[in-house]
Amino acid sequence: MTGGPGAAGAGDPAALRARLVAGLRVSGALRDEQVAAALEQVPRHLFLPGVDPGQAYADDAVVTKVDSGGHPVSSASQPAIVALMLEQLGVRPGDRILEIGAGTGYNAALLAALAGGEGRVSTVDIDPSVAAGARTHLDAGGFRQVSVVQADGAQGWPPGAPYDRIILTVGAWDILPAWAGQLAAGGRLVLPLSLGPALQYSIAFQPADGHLASVSVLPCGFMRLRGPSAGPEVIVRLPGQGGMLAETGPRPAGAEDLDTLFSQPGQPVSTGVRASLGDLYAGLGLWLVTHEAAGIGRLTPTRPGPQAARPRRGGQRPAAPPRLLIASAHGCATLGPAGSPGGAARGGPRAALGIAAQPFGKEGGELASRLARHVRDWDAAGRPAVADLRVAAYPAEAVRTLPAGTVPAGAAVISKQHTSLVLSWPPR
Repeated sequence: MTGGPGAAGAGDPAALRARLVAGLRVSGALRDEQVAAALEQVPRHLFLPGVDPGQAYADDAVVTKVDSGGHPVSSASQPAIVALMLEQLGVRPGDRILEIGAGTGYNAALLAALAGGEGRVSTVDIDPSVAAGARTHLDAGGFRQVSVVQADGAQGWPPGAPYDRIILTVGAWDILPAWAGQLAAGGRLVLPLSLGPALQYSIAFQPADGHLASVSVLPCGFMRLRGPSAGPEVIVRLPGQGGMLAETGPRPAGAEDLDTLFSQPGQPVSTGVRASLGDLYAGLGLWLVTHEAAGIGRLTPTRPGPQAARPRRGGQRPAAPPRLLIASAHGCATLGPAGSPGGAARGGPRAALGIAAQPFGKEGGELASRLARHVRDWDAAGRPAVADLRVAAYPAEAVRTLPAGTVPAGAAVISKQHTSLVLSWPPR
């Protein structure tokens, strides 16, 4: 969805908000009437001073701060994912809410609108300038009741606990003990959780008999938590690939670097499967996370220059579809739409495209064949989707002592520092 100063009442903010809400309804990102009312009430442009109102009310994220290297570190998230996550959170009037990642303050204002006059919203950010900006924007919008705290959100915010609702607007590698510990009985935690390098899913959890159980899961992409609890994932820049980013684990000692491997392409391996980009980076991505021992990375080509300042859903705007990747010391293989590895796919995220694996380096052929087998297995299994996924989060060591039958047959276990995640799909 796009906006412009000459559209929707010549840039009138109320008309632009109404058009944004209407567009989100049409796209399927907005179904909840309370969330729709909050989006129509809260003036997003006041949280993006200096941004044209047409852009402020477009369904795009807007970077609001970059680091010394020019990498985005804070943004106003895309309204579509904002709406979807608020629906996952299910705020009720009077709720006590903790938000981790203050950003511009816009999401905290939406939370305050949903919680009403009897509710309480605290938003926490590790960055002093981001916290100060959020405070200024909230005051300008008339949301002085929201508490803005400059602190490391990895610790939650104990003075306001317990919370009925906790939401993260930054990507997390693990579910930290403070978040679960500060959640009230019957509360809900929503966070963008990494289930593999650069494969994030917004998961709504509720307490259930000594663990957290998922209520809903949807794909997303957010800038990650900063500070000591950011997690072990790394971002590798590939200058030889036209600004492409590789989000993956560290390369083993003695391994060829990825730029060198990408200069050694082999013959693509067709999977014989057609799937949409949405399937590729959601359900199929999850299948690879749970079935590929080498681990999954994600390569994201980015446009240089001004376009990179307007990411979607919290990341840089891609110049071409991202590709999933597996690698060894002397080879790698990527998975994506058939054709040029860096070429843009046509037809939008729901169009069916031929999926192929592209090998690089002397070990790339075997890796590409392995990726192709995974795709065929996913297709034969009925294409398990993100919406069907069930995630149970246990304390890290608790999975070892669970009674027999607690972990469903065929479930995958992802071990983190503080939690063990049990991923399963219901039997078909």
